[in-house]
Amino acid sequence: MQELQSTITSAFQAHLFTHLYPRSSITISLHILSLDGALLAACLNAASLALVDAGVPMPSILAAVTSGMIISPDGSTPSDPVLDLNNAEELELPFLSVATVAGFNKDEEDKVSVLIMESRIQIGPEGKKLEAMLAVGVDGCKQVRAIMEGVVRNHGSRTLQGRK
Repeated sequence: MQELQSTITSAFQAHLFTHLYPRSSITISLHILSLDGALLAACLNAASLALVDAGVPMPSILAAVTSGMIISPDGSTPSDPVLDLNNAEELELPFLSVATVAGFNKDEEDKVSVLIMESRIQIGPEGKKLEAMLAVGVDGCKQVRAIMEGVVRNHGSRTLQGRK
């Protein structure tokens, strides 16, 4: 839990515009109600949405996913990267957690803010497994961010309509 806390803290310390709030403290409290994998990604996404809801300024929503690699036991078939692993898959497959923030300009690439891999994977010239997992993870973060931004916009428009 301390490692999880440290990762979340460092991810948001580098991401938030804390200079706008001198001599202030921002506290993020997360309560885990159910655990079926992707704990770090779920915590990062929940914290990001909570900070947006609280009105804390940041350049973009931090979006996170887990990405894993399905490897055949005999190695005869090519490996396939997958997103959003559950607890059983995390125990058996090599996986990583990645969180990205959108670039400042629309032309800029997303920036990886968090990248943690706690399992082993063979790295060699013939297999680009790690690169494939990371590429799928970054694309997954883009999709998750688009969903989160849509939900935030929808909630904001409903709130504004309710005030009229």
